[in-house]
Amino acid sequence: MDSSDLYRISEELRKESRSTYNRLRSIDADAQFVTDVSQMFPGFPVIGNERCGVWYVDPQIAHADSVYFKSTDGHTGNWKFSLRRANTHVFAALARHGGCLIVDSTRKGKSMPDSFSRTIPVWCAVWNTAIRMVRGVEWDCALHTPPSVVSESESSQMQGLVPRFVQSLLESGMDIGELTGSVGKPLRPIWVTRDQRLAMPPDFGDADFVPVVCVSASSTRDCGQGFMYVQGAADDHELWAGELTAQLYWQHRAELLRDRNECLAVVKRITQQCVQSNGSTGFSFIRTTNVAVGGQASGQPPACWTHFDAIINCGAPELAVDAEHAKRYLYTPITDSKRGQSEMAGAIPRALEFVRPFVSSNARVLVHCAQGSNLSVCVALAILVQYFDAQGEFRINARSEVTKQMIQKRLLWITTAYAKANPQRAMLKQVNRHFMDLVFERALGMMQSEWRRVELERMEWEVERVRLKARISASEKRIAQLSTLYTVSQKHITMLEKMLGSNGNSANSANSSEPVDVAVSEVVKVTQSTRERSRRLLEQCLEEIEALANGKVDLQPPEIAAAPLEALRRGEFGAGGSSAASLGLLASKASAQPKLNGIIESEPAGEPAPSMASTAQLAEPASEDAAHASDDEGSQPERRPIRRISEQRRQRRASSAGALTVDEVDTNGAPWREQRVLAGHMDCVRAVDTRGDVAASGGDDGVVAVWALEAARPRRPGARDAGPTAMLRGHLSAVTSVTVGAEHVYAGGLDSSIRAWALPAAGGACGDDVAGVFPAREYAGHTDAVWGLALAPHASLLASVSADATCRLWSTDAQQTPAAPRATLRGAHCPTALCFARDGGGDARLAVGYASGLVDVRDLGAASSAVAFHAGSRVTRVAQQGALLAVACAGGAVQVYDARTGASVLGSSGILAYPAAGVAATAVDIADPFLVTGGSDGAVKWWDWRRPQRSVCEVGSAHAQKADEGVCAVRFAAGSDVLTAGADGLVRLFSNAS
Repeated sequence: MDSSDLYRISEELRKESRSTYNRLRSIDADAQFVTDVSQMFPGFPVIGNERCGVWYVDPQIAHADSVYFKSTDGHTGNWKFSLRRANTHVFAALARHGGCLIVDSTRKGKSMPDSFSRTIPVWCAVWNTAIRMVRGVEWDCALHTPPSVVSESESSQMQGLVPRFVQSLLESGMDIGELTGSVGKPLRPIWVTRDQRLAMPPDFGDADFVPVVCVSASSTRDCGQGFMYVQGAADDHELWAGELTAQLYWQHRAELLRDRNECLAVVKRITQQCVQSNGSTGFSFIRTTNVAVGGQASGQPPACWTHFDAIINCGAPELAVDAEHAKRYLYTPITDSKRGQSEMAGAIPRALEFVRPFVSSNARVLVHCAQGSNLSVCVALAILVQYFDAQGEFRINARSEVTKQMIQKRLLWITTAYAKANPQRAMLKQVNRHFMDLVFERALGMMQSEWRRVELERMEWEVERVRLKARISASEKRIAQLSTLYTVSQKHITMLEKMLGSNGNSANSANSSEPVDVAVSEVVKVTQSTRERSRRLLEQCLEEIEALANGKVDLQPPEIAAAPLEALRRGEFGAGGSSAASLGLLASKASAQPKLNGIIESEPAGEPAPSMASTAQLAEPASEDAAHASDDEGSQPERRPIRRISEQRRQRRASSAGALTVDEVDTNGAPWREQRVLAGHMDCVRAVDTRGDVAASGGDDGVVAVWALEAARPRRPGARDAGPTAMLRGHLSAVTSVTVGAEHVYAGGLDSSIRAWALPAAGGACGDDVAGVFPAREYAGHTDAVWGLALAPHASLLASVSADATCRLWSTDAQQTPAAPRATLRGAHCPTALCFARDGGGDARLAVGYASGLVDVRDLGAASSAVAFHAGSRVTRVAQQGALLAVACAGGAVQVYDARTGASVLGSSGILAYPAAGVAATAVDIADPFLVTGGSDGAVKWWDWRRPQRSVCEVGSAHAQKADEGVCAVRFAAGSDVLTAGADGLVRLFSNAS
């Protein structure tokens, strides 16, 4: 026999020891002990503690009501006095009989359950203290616990919690004087266990307290004779008894215990036959409301209709109802166990909707179930919370007004008025979840948002710390380099001093100053003569260029002496102080002919040169470059190649007044240069906008950064990164669109909201304005991500497009927050971009681009489109200048349209700005006469839209690619400056130096 066989046999023995038959025999043996104890207290009622204790009490000696003292309320460290388990109906039995017996058991190998050793003692101490405070009597209010089970330390800790429990009882609103008026002595628990039998019955006639005798039915020893004893066998009966209840067990006790092998079959047959006879027959109205709770018999037709106007059946077998009462009867099948939680969650909304017209008219409503203690109590509790105020009057309470304390007080109404109320914790959770989930989700969202904000700030500080460390490291390296340079310079100075000293000693002191003066004057003369000759050389070059442009190709190179050239090749220079002059002059003349020959590119034979007017335009910048180059000794002017234009092409261009077009000039050296990097975002920057000297950007980090462009422009060489003047937070996810107004910054995000912040004061530093964290306004209406925002030029109007396939118009003057939209435009396709354009009369029109490639232009307030045209592929961005619309598409093309007519300004093909496969034109802006575009490959290009054959300037790697994203937004700023934003988390400022 291997270990697996031993394990299988042990499992079978364990299951057999916990079989239904062994459990029922154990319950019968423990019940006999309870009967014996009850005979020793003949005048005390025997009350079973739900849910386990009622199995051990014979119905012939049981009290009509049960109690519910939960063991979890007495677990160590979690002591609790539960208002929904106040058990106030026990006071009537205590006053009438002078005491009572409460029966329970435990299965954990202890002599008594925690409900006896801790929960009931706390209950007695709390009520004793509360009665003393209300009545003003003096009696024992101490906490009494069994010393063999509860230590003195634990008892002291429990005693310290009693005042807090008393305070919650006094604040609950229960009428303590009325409930306990007939109790003339303090309550005190007494314990009786099966392992310590009483030798003789005690006499409590002269006692100065009312005894609450706690009878623990189970034994810690094996008491079985002919069966395997199970301690606390009735615990969690729904897991092993199925539909068998304590009432059914006592009705069929002899039949169930007759045969071990037939026990399960008898249980199944009994539960099927007696399901109709189960249930409680009584009902009780809750306070002054007309809502009653009862058992199955209380809802039996036709007698029930004489007492009630509407009935809700929660889980009891469905009864036949005639047509007259069908509309006043609701059946909600709910399983009376922990498995019925989802059914309860669905039944609560149905019951609330059904009962509303009845409770509003003060009609009588019965809520009943099979037992009348669990399911009906939970449904009635939901009705009381939803439709009644604190005085029991009809009032519809909004879900946002419901609190946990309100639910607890309504449950206290039920448990006080209806003694059989004993709702399961799992079912009560469904009631709490129905009313509290919305509040919980809102609180959870705020906590997550705050946590995200703190984490972002922490990350920013970490990045700043790393950046400062890098700067410190670079500064230390620079200091080391300067130290080395200082040391070397000191050595050179020492050597020069020695050389000067040696020369001074060898020369005559009287004539020592004359050679120095002569050398200085010679150097000045050489420098002036070299510059003069360089100017003459450049003038000759210009004359040759003009001659070449007029078709006269008879070029004569500048005359250069042969002897100096030979001397230059040999490395021989003039002697004395004229050596520097000879070197500068020869270098200037020698470089002239290669330069002149290098700037002429050959064209096909027979094509004359362009006109003089064109040549003059090219000659002017060349002369300026030459003049600047001649100021520095030995410097070489920068080469700028010029193409020769054929006569045929020159004649075809004659109509343009002799001006060369963009494709005729190599303008790769166009003057747009990156001036500054605006660093502040932690993730991809998706939107940027400007207004005057203020710029704003938003990205995937959920932050809107505000920049002062005047401060961002570099004032010294080497200044690169610039920080924001303010960081505005409020969005719970990525910011996808930004626009700057006169007084506010508006931003839309993936969280479907639009938020507005007041612009920070001029000169304010980042973080100076704490209120900037909180938006001044919020615009609510979209149900999906907001893709674009635009402000009307001369109206307090904000437009937005969203992934919910709507375009909405908002008033920027709205004072309430969140503000509702003024108008909503819906189309057949999802809008992706928008802007405001001018019509012929100067009024603003709204242009919206769609994912289908459609561009719709309409007058504000108009029901139909004024102009509509198709741009090709999905529209990614639209921009305007006057009546011109620039449209960027996902296919890589950029087009310019007339917003008044919809006609294409660039022809049908437009500008294929990004011809590579898979590269989209993701951004565009227009400022006469230039277009600036951005692509998903990270390139930024400038175009003259009037001559769109070639780009004016191109920066191939303006932004690094990240997840197939490159440039996300471009925007012309004041003057000819351009702001670009990309997936690398940076905003770059480009300036046109020309």
